[in-house]
Amino acid sequence: MIYFSDPIAAKSELRQLFAEAIVAWGDSAPVRFREESSGWDFQIAMSHADNCSPWGCTLAKAFFPDCGRHDLLLFPKLFTQTRKEIVDTFIHETGHIFGLRHFFAKLSEKAWPSEIFGRHEKFSIMIYGLFSELSKYDREDLRRLYESVWNGSLDNVNGTPIVQFKPFHYALP
Repeated sequence: MIYFSDPIAAKSELRQLFAEAIVAWGDSAPVRFREESSGWDFQIAMSHADNCSPWGCTLAKAFFPDCGRHDLLLFPKLFTQTRKEIVDTFIHETGHIFGLRHFFAKLSEKAWPSEIFGRHEKFSIMIYGLFSELSKYDREDLRRLYESVWNGSLDNVNGTPIVQFKPFHYALP
C-alpha cells in the first residue's frame, strides 16, 4: 500500500471495490466474505510494477479456490482505468475466486483443458474487452454450477473429480 499517497484511504477504496464486486454477483455468490486480520484465506495485494506484454497489460490476477492461502494481486495499471473498468476487473477476478475460467479457456488454455459449463454467450464478465460485462447468464450459470456440485449431480469435469474442501481458516485453532 506504500505506492499510494494515502494508504488508509486506498485500503478503504479497495474494500469498497471488492464489496461492489460481491454485490454485483448477487445471490449467485457461492460463499460469503468477511475481513479478518488473522486466519485469512486470501489477501488483496499490490504489485510494485505493471505486468505488460506486447499484447497488453494484466490489470489483476486472482486464484482458483482451494484450501490454501493466496493473493488477489492488483497491478498499478488497474488504477489508470475508468472506475467502471476497475469494478469490472474486480468482478472478473472474483469470478476466478469462485472457480470460473475465462470464457475463451477451451480454445486458448491448452495446458489446462476446460469444459464449457452453462451458456456460452457473447457477453460475459469472464472475457476481456468490449464484451466483458457481467450478465444474468454469468450469475445463473455460477448458481447452477455450485448447486450441481452441492447436490451431487456434478462430481467431475473432464473426468477430474470435483473435491469439496474447507477453506484454510477452518484449519486454524
